[in-house]
Amino acid sequence: MYYFLKKKWNRNGRPLPLRIFFSLPYSAESNFSFCFYFTSLIYTYTPIDMFRRSLFAFAAAADKVLLFGSAKSRTPEQRKIYKQLQQTTIEAAFPHIAACWVGPCWGTVMQTPANLAPICAKRAVWRCSQCHEEFEMGISKFINEGGVCPVCHKQQKRRRRPAEGGAKGKAAAAAGDEAETYERAPRMIHSNYQSVLYTNAEWETKNVQPMLAQRWELVSDQLLQKSAAGESVSLLASPKIDGIRCMVGYNKAQKNIVFFSRGGIVLECCHGIEQQLEPLFARDPTLMLTGSSFAPECNFEQLNGFVRRLRKTSTPEVRLAQDRLLEYFAFDIMYSQLLSAPDAPFEERYRLLKQLIPTCGAKRISNYVHDEKKKKRIRDSARLANAVVNAQGDKKVKVYHVPAARVHPEEMESVLQEACSQGFEGVMLRRPEFPYEHGKRSFGLLKYKQMHDAEYKIVGFVAGEGKFKGGMGAFVCETKGGLRFHAPPKVSLERRLALWKERSELMGKYVTIQYQELSSQDVPRFPIAKSVRGGNNKQEWL
Repeated sequence: MYYFLKKKWNRNGRPLPLRIFFSLPYSAESNFSFCFYFTSLIYTYTPIDMFRRSLFAFAAAADKVLLFGSAKSRTPEQRKIYKQLQQTTIEAAFPHIAACWVGPCWGTVMQTPANLAPICAKRAVWRCSQCHEEFEMGISKFINEGGVCPVCHKQQKRRRRPAEGGAKGKAAAAAGDEAETYERAPRMIHSNYQSVLYTNAEWETKNVQPMLAQRWELVSDQLLQKSAAGESVSLLASPKIDGIRCMVGYNKAQKNIVFFSRGGIVLECCHGIEQQLEPLFARDPTLMLTGSSFAPECNFEQLNGFVRRLRKTSTPEVRLAQDRLLEYFAFDIMYSQLLSAPDAPFEERYRLLKQLIPTCGAKRISNYVHDEKKKKRIRDSARLANAVVNAQGDKKVKVYHVPAARVHPEEMESVLQEACSQGFEGVMLRRPEFPYEHGKRSFGLLKYKQMHDAEYKIVGFVAGEGKFKGGMGAFVCETKGGLRFHAPPKVSLERRLALWKERSELMGKYVTIQYQELSSQDVPRFPIAKSVRGGNNKQEWL
């Protein structure tokens, strides 16, 4: 056996440490050489490297202690910690890690450390407080490993805010009551739109995500059974407005009213509504309303164009149209210091809403009915000519509250039919005793909509992505007017995989599409593929 020395350069042209290679004489009988084996083994690491790595491996095994471990191998202490972390937020439990937050890799910018649990498995972008490098990492993984940066392998900094001057500051310092402070990482910035949190850091400390609705069908049987058994089950039913979800609050730093979407994007279209809301926020700057931005005289496409138009791309004519047409319909209160508690039930929130905004918006919307060809046709032009005015009689009212009437579960079908006959999209049901649940699909808020069915020809297919990769993503369907749209099938992953293999057989057939309503161009809105028309054996049903 012999050895030799060889120098190797890295990609930057700098020499790496000398490596020692061991080689054995070539053996003709075995037709191979140990030289290749030993060379490839030792070529990667020098003896010093191997020694260092053995130390690192030992240190990692000893030092890498997970905070709450993994599901299969948690110790009793880790299980206890995991259970505690389910009830808190990143901001509350790990402020030094929360300061590294740049933004989520899913959802919207409204997802912040102030409303996410440390055990959340989703990925986010972080900025290390040590090396200032940005990286993607799962929330629970980052916290579980002690906030160690995968780039510089250091933990995040902890700093203490210096004590304030004066007797109060000295007393706090003597008591050891010094608050921790951290340099916050820069947040994600949308290329076109402005985040509502970008200029309002105060809102990052509280959850300003709207509550989302569950489907009535999920709990209807349960509530009907309770009602049939003699239990008192009451619901508060409101008409469902076909508008765009819009929250409104007061930015104390900039001293202005801010309208923002469900995704946390600032809406720059509601300048004509601000003046009528100013007295409410002057009385209660903590007030935050949730409702819909709506234009009764416009179809949905026109409304969407008005609401999402940026100030920098708006013409004077568009600004005037926004001012004249857009109105605000509030249906709940997210925050207010006038409530008895932060978790006040809807019954109390609704009473306060009617006090703040006394004008009811039901009649305003019911002037318009849905038509198969023209979606928002004026029912009574004379009534519309005399627009609602305020108490002084000098200004058109642009802010309304959405009414909520008490109903029982067995009345829901008739309530839905009545709402749809008046031009509403459906019915929203609220359970009076439920608090406002920010960012959740709550069973305290239920939606019940009338859906329509129609058959459309299949002219193509879209491959699935993400968890549906390898399966059917959507059918490409065509209207009688030649317009195309995508309709995803509401089926299991296994069935999507099968449909993708069968797509050549499905081409040209007709599929039943369930949709909410038709657009102004007769294209289904929110289409879902239910079944492919075929034989009586229903083998082609999705």
